[in-house]
Amino acid sequence: MIVDNVRVIIENGTFSAEDAQYYINRIKKTSKFSLKKVIFNRSDAYLDIRYSFESIPFDRIRRIPLKKESFENRAVNN
Repeated sequence: MIVDNVRVIIENGTFSAEDAQYYINRIKKTSKFSLKKVIFNRSDAYLDIRYSFESIPFDRIRRIPLKKESFENRAVNN
């Protein structure tokens, strides 16, 4: 189903469009990115919500060692 231009998938349990709209509004309030898809998985004990965005810009993730290591101790180029 589509709710507020967001694809909604209900994997397990019963869930109404009004319930989905409530959680979509809460996600949109806390995020600055455009919401693409929300997956609801409901059981008796919990509600699992997974969501994805249209696009999230990022430049690059770099790994910087916190301690000095010699070149021999590195896993790369061994």
